[in-house]
Amino acid sequence: MSTVNKHENGEIIEDEQGYLIYCENGEPIHAGAVCVDGKIYYAGHDGELVCGHHKDVHRDMANGLLKRGIYKFDENGVLVDGSYQKPERKRTKKRAKLTKKQRQLVVGGILLGILILAAVLLAVFGRSAGAAEESAASASAGGTPQTATINLPQDNSPVYLCSSAMQSVYEGNLSLKDAIRSGASPYLSYSFRYSMRPDASAVLSLDGKTYELDPRKTELEIPNLKTGSNYVYTVTVTEGDVTNTVDGFFRTADTNRFLRFTGVQNTRDIGGYLTADGKRVREGMIIRGTEIDGLEETGYYLKNPEETGSFGFRYDFDLRASQIYTGNYISRLGKDVGHRFYNCPAYAQIFRAEFFPILRQIFEDLADANNYPMYLHCTYGSDRTGTIVYLLQGLLGVPEEQMNFEYALSGFMTSGYEDLTHIRVVQNGLAGYPGSSINEQIEHFLTETVGVTEAQVQSIRSILLENDRGMAAP
Repeated sequence: MSTVNKHENGEIIEDEQGYLIYCENGEPIHAGAVCVDGKIYYAGHDGELVCGHHKDVHRDMANGLLKRGIYKFDENGVLVDGSYQKPERKRTKKRAKLTKKQRQLVVGGILLGILILAAVLLAVFGRSAGAAEESAASASAGGTPQTATINLPQDNSPVYLCSSAMQSVYEGNLSLKDAIRSGASPYLSYSFRYSMRPDASAVLSLDGKTYELDPRKTELEIPNLKTGSNYVYTVTVTEGDVTNTVDGFFRTADTNRFLRFTGVQNTRDIGGYLTADGKRVREGMIIRGTEIDGLEETGYYLKNPEETGSFGFRYDFDLRASQIYTGNYISRLGKDVGHRFYNCPAYAQIFRAEFFPILRQIFEDLADANNYPMYLHCTYGSDRTGTIVYLLQGLLGVPEEQMNFEYALSGFMTSGYEDLTHIRVVQNGLAGYPGSSINEQIEHFLTETVGVTEAQVQSIRSILLENDRGMAAP
């Protein structure tokens, strides 16, 4: 470990994995806001500094250095920006009992006030009408309204991009099996809520895209955002000649990233899972789902390829049999997107020698960084896709419980996956290989039996893993 900064009460160190940690007396401390060498940092869980994103700092963790609010910390953990949010005060109503004489005085005062107000209104009516005409003339000659406003929600709670049933699963209040039995889709898009004047116009800038806000509505659905991520947005609102900008921030909850492509099912990002050594599988690298061309199942056809444009797919990783198409295949993801049929085995077939060359080719192509981001699929995105993702996640070090969870999510499309009956066949076949975990058994199977090289294993890990303790997998 190397010391980065010191002061009399503590120090900031960089551990072997590259994380910045705040320590006091050599021990990591969840200290909240701290000042080191005149700079302000925020030490979170296990002393790890908040680096490269915003943090909602509560009063009890501000330590007198900050006010309650949302603050931004740079890549080195140093405070660079913040916005104080004044807590709302609870209003209380005080009721006093009045005597009969006091009530008479109050009523009399009100009547006198009404008479005075009426006299004043009569006196200034003409003047007010003239002022209104003058104001209208000024507006027609180039006058502008004084404000351009938009109302946005002030809620700092993480946004769940999943159904309420799946939220209950992540919160430990519902089993995955019961969530699947509910029949509800696990997917939920982000709803940007707002209210604005009918004569105003506004544009939302979020995640590199712009959206025009309709003043007749109060929310805008934005699909396929990343989970476990911080989002900063800007709204530019215009009324007449007056334009104002409003900045905002929200964080999406650490859950699986379910996706929606029109005409396609069972789509989700395999990223976000934590490995046993605290690394994170990158999001946006491998998206899994059903077929997208309807060759074997006419119900699954990507109707609007533009919906996938923001993913930047380079490769259509097609696990189906090549016999389903004999011509010059062009992927629905785009004519410049690479494509290959793999004739992939599933479940017990992976232990048959005739399929080892196919598995070698699959993992050789997974080790090629030029193939990412990719769309990985078979027909239904459950069996062949489920088998390959299971082996891949095991190779990356995802714990067995979470590998089972990822496989079982296909139960939302077709029943029978949440009980893990089919994948148990793979687990039983791997049990004969050395290793104290299924992760080690998968690596021995792929390297010693299938023929995947150690260099390819390391390449796959370097492509798909990042040093980020992000998603707390369900």
